[in-house]
Amino acid sequence: MEEHFFQIHPDNLHHNQFTLSKEESLHFLKSLRGKKGDSLWLLDGLGTAYEGTVSGINGKSVSGIIKQAHPNYGESDYEIHLAIGLIKGNRMDFVLEKATELGVKSIQPLLLDRCVKTKLNMDRANRIVITAAKQSGRSYFPQVRDLIGMTSWLENLKGCRKIVCRFSGKKTLANSLGKARIKAWMLIGPEGDFSENEIEQMKQAHVEFISLGPRRLRSETAAIVAISNLNQLIGNEG
Repeated sequence: MEEHFFQIHPDNLHHNQFTLSKEESLHFLKSLRGKKGDSLWLLDGLGTAYEGTVSGINGKSVSGIIKQAHPNYGESDYEIHLAIGLIKGNRMDFVLEKATELGVKSIQPLLLDRCVKTKLNMDRANRIVITAAKQSGRSYFPQVRDLIGMTSWLENLKGCRKIVCRFSGKKTLANSLGKARIKAWMLIGPEGDFSENEIEQMKQAHVEFISLGPRRLRSETAAIVAISNLNQLIGNEG
């Protein structure tokens, strides 16, 4: 049976019962032509998925009964966090969508010296993330953090292992990770690359420079390759 995933706010869960939001109820009724007795999956965005059965349809409101809860559904046992310089057009949307599908725990947009784009529509960004999480069956919705600069990002992650993907990097990702493969903070630059000042800041903060191969990759491509490789490397340690 095909699984259909719906967002459920924790406030709409009461003991073993649930009520879909107006938007999700409409999707169930109109798009899926749902009816009483249908099974569905509910994602709270905090790390738990619920199997449910629709037991009531009151106008445009859909409610039902929770059959079983599944903590950490669709999630990995490790954490990948992505930071990326703002990129223009729908390429940023692509990164948000695919990074979510690939399992990142958070996405940190950065306003860097050579970014062409200088603003991010946070409402749109969060909608993209939630839609992607529902499509891929993730019980945790990645946090899209507020836009900050390089200095603040480095300050926020003092003491944490930080890896930047850059064409001039000398190490491979596998070499850089070593045996500590529980959390990873990955940094990708914007279209215009990092400025000399930002590169110096990263060196001073002991950020590890790694290469993703012999070819220059666009920012969105580098992000997807890096996350995919990390999933493969860390996942194989389990």
